[in-house]
Amino acid sequence: MKVLHVSPLFFGADGVVGGGERYALELALAMAQHTPTRLFSFARRPRRERRGALDIVVARPRHYLGGKNVNPLSAAFLPHLFWADVIHCHQVHTVLTDLCVLVGRALGKPVFLTDHAGAGKNYAHRLHTVGRATGLLLVSQHNASGYGRWSAKTTIIYGGIDHRRFMPREAVRARRALYVGRIIPYKGIHHLIEGTRPTTDVRIVGAVYHDQYGEHLRRLAAGRAVTFVPAQPHAALPDEYRAAAVSVLPSVEVDLYGKRYPKSEILGLVLLEAMACATPVVCSAIGGMPELVVDGETGVLVPPGASAALGEQVERILDDPALAARLGQQARAHVLARFTWDRVARVCLDTYASRPPGHSRASGNPSPPAAADGHKGASSDGP
Repeated sequence: MKVLHVSPLFFGADGVVGGGERYALELALAMAQHTPTRLFSFARRPRRERRGALDIVVARPRHYLGGKNVNPLSAAFLPHLFWADVIHCHQVHTVLTDLCVLVGRALGKPVFLTDHAGAGKNYAHRLHTVGRATGLLLVSQHNASGYGRWSAKTTIIYGGIDHRRFMPREAVRARRALYVGRIIPYKGIHHLIEGTRPTTDVRIVGAVYHDQYGEHLRRLAAGRAVTFVPAQPHAALPDEYRAAAVSVLPSVEVDLYGKRYPKSEILGLVLLEAMACATPVVCSAIGGMPELVVDGETGVLVPPGASAALGEQVERILDDPALAARLGQQARAHVLARFTWDRVARVCLDTYASRPPGHSRASGNPSPPAAADGHKGASSDGP
């Protein structure tokens, strides 16, 4: 079975550093260990390369529809559709996905879609893109709630980590709270700064995608023990998690400027990465995050936008190394049991095999990981 993953943006220095793009690359890398797999994407620098068993093709767009980087236009992807037995598109609401579904189904090939919350100008409603797709492979139950009309062909696949890269090490952790991700208003980073003590070591790692918000954070951080670090290479992130006592993702659905983000966190890959490094997490109880974190066992869930409650839980973990160690150990065990890229790849492959191109009914969704029983990339839309 030859599988083609199509992503409008390539993860990397000359592409973007969003969770949706990283998801496509990590899943393709894991899938290539099981079956011939190719990732087709776009960036400023075109190239073809091999990473392990994965074939990667990166093309330069001729144009961006509507000026948005999530909507590259080029016919370069078409020959690869002929190569594939299965087409897996990342980002549902783009013209690239519209075209892949139309051409793929005309060729009689199954086409699957994964939503990463990014969106640009598209013709999905007019072309019935989701309805024509063979299946939806969605990253959380929360994500799937927005596709209820197509529940019969939806499978929840979640996300994963590479446990060989993201693992703990024997070392004394700093009394530090860590944020990793883009600096953009819906991430709610100001709640972390406002909620913690002025003397608490807070480390914010990520690129500024919103200048006004970046300046707001720096003003808040004045006189506090807050350090801003530019976006780090993905290979450097495990060391960031290992050095911290707690990792925080304080995202909100309505930012401080009043803008609403209904898909602000449909999953939360940075949570899985931190937990895999045995670093407990504190995060907002929104989106898909409560499906990843077992409250009180692998981390703590707090109401979104509640600076005081967030700070209280962060400080509680920082003040109790034994608690932090216990939560971290349980977090790593939880992730290894339920959230690995190999597991995601196997679920996808099983789903591909179960549905021929014209099939519209699911053979039954797999049981969600246990974290979901107690009941959102990162957006890739870009600046």
